[in-house]
Amino acid sequence: MERKNMAWNMIGSLIYAGSSMLLTALVNHLVGTSQGGIFGFAFSTFGQQMFLVAYFGMRPLQSTDIRGTYTFGEYRLARLITCTGAVLFGIGYLLYQFYVSPSGYTVEKGLVVFLMVLYKVLDGYADVYESEFQRVGKLYLTGQAMALRTLLSVVCFLGTLAVTRNLVFSSAVAVLSQGAGIFLFDRKISLTLTKIQYSRTQNKQWNILHDGFLLFLSVFLDGLIFAMAKYAVDAQMTSTDNAVFVAIFMPTSIINLAANFVIRPFLTRLSALWEEKNFPKFKQMLQRLTSIIIGLTVIALIGAWFLGAPVLGAISNVELMPYRTGLLAIILGGGFFAVMNLFYYVLVIMKKQKLIFLGYVPVCIASFFLSYWFVKVGGINGGACSYLIEMLLLMLCFVYQAGKVFVTEEKKRRNQWE
Repeated sequence: MERKNMAWNMIGSLIYAGSSMLLTALVNHLVGTSQGGIFGFAFSTFGQQMFLVAYFGMRPLQSTDIRGTYTFGEYRLARLITCTGAVLFGIGYLLYQFYVSPSGYTVEKGLVVFLMVLYKVLDGYADVYESEFQRVGKLYLTGQAMALRTLLSVVCFLGTLAVTRNLVFSSAVAVLSQGAGIFLFDRKISLTLTKIQYSRTQNKQWNILHDGFLLFLSVFLDGLIFAMAKYAVDAQMTSTDNAVFVAIFMPTSIINLAANFVIRPFLTRLSALWEEKNFPKFKQMLQRLTSIIIGLTVIALIGAWFLGAPVLGAISNVELMPYRTGLLAIILGGGFFAVMNLFYYVLVIMKKQKLIFLGYVPVCIASFFLSYWFVKVGGINGGACSYLIEMLLLMLCFVYQAGKVFVTEEKKRRNQWE
């Protein structure tokens, strides 16, 4: 079962991250880099931010809730509330862009952004099912559902775009196919599992939202920090520049994908070791996971130095040789982000959500000024360097916080034995 879980988690994560990585590149080829830049911002920047609102930081809570504090029915109702909030947030953002922002949005860009908000919110809703599959010990079902619904929506979107060359209509098809995928591959699978409890206690969904609120703020700030350079490029440069910047961000998806291969299958085990206060094995597993992520980052840097710019440029239909420095900075920053993500989960397991939030706030404030200033001064390469600095700061902050908690708990355990 463990091998099956790991294999399907890898397949599902590969298809999910790989399709996300290549979508903008393929849109560039089909309808040009100007529309590709619009789609890239809508899909991978603002749409992803709205996914985080829908997601609400609940996956770590739900997938590690091995005591069954809340039922699936309660988690699902809580997720419906956050998804509604994400859609309303997205509408508010678009109203601001149309009527307040000096740059302004065209009708086409506004529609594409709104449709990608709906697409990503549905993605966030699907996660409540896939988190539950993981919680009941069937991570392979998470991978299967993720793979199948992603393939369905991506094939429908790209097929429609290839035929019609209409980005707005194709985005609407993507939304409809995403909804169909959830019904076919998440909801139907969930009905076959007897361990999933659909019952719910009245108003208990608010307790979930309360428990996860700091995690939500933390994840939301994490998304802002991760994408702040993209927002800076969108605000100060052209849609074509957006397409270039999204292209050099592609390797971060590969690194995070590989990191998830390593991290996700061991979350439940890490939770159990922490609950058992088996600190030596907990530390050993954490060191091993960190070493693997570092190794993957080094391999990615070597590959990018020799092949990154020409290969990614050909895939994305943009010229990337002037931005090789930025590409390497993005990859190194992606490695820092992957390590940070591991220690984020560690702090969740340690039940130290406040420390996560306190780590994000100062880095988020710093990232706003760093990103806009670096992009203004250095353009795309400047934005990439700001991302590297921000990820380094965040990683160091989380590693320090988790290490401090670990040392404190280890001392308490030792004193008890004495």
